Amino acid sequence: MRLESDPSTFFEEFYPHVLRFLASASGAPAADVDDLVQETLLHAWRSRDQFRGDASLVSWILAIAKNRLRMRRRSERARAALEAALRAIEREEIPDHVVRSDEAIGAVRRALHALEPDPRDLLLRRYYQGLPVRDIAAALGESEKAVESRLHRAREALRALLDKGGDDEL
Repeated sequence: MRLESDPSTFFEEFYPHVLRFLASASGAPAADVDDLVQETLLHAWRSRDQFRGDASLVSWILAIAKNRLRMRRRSERARAALEAALRAIEREEIPDHVVRSDEAIGAVRRALHALEPDPRDLLLRRYYQGLPVRDIAAALGESEKAVESRLHRAREALRALLDKGGDDEL
């Protein structure tokens, strides 16, 4: 197979190789494996000019597949850590392993940056500065109930941004 061929020929030739590899290496459901195969082949096709010929074309594509699988697993671990963090935030307790996860920290920073200023300020006051709701309410001249309600909406907005993030993108 030459890399100058059309995309459909490229996909047809390498789809079975990548499918077998990812199905056995991932243990994921068929739909997830198929998504990974598509991502792999699309990435390989788009970056085909980077193929140097040091290994066979199949080996190069399977290395891409391995990397995509590694990225997917890292994303799933980060998402699980973030879910644990969000559940802990709702209970107002955050386990050390969640707080110290570099992936979780980066994702939360990006999500906070993407929030509107008011919800971000509330979350930072409550969880970064550790202020009690009554102190936040007093500083803002609002009732504690109003601040609790706004904090709830801010956490929901943060959760939505974190859910949307996937593969380190927000």
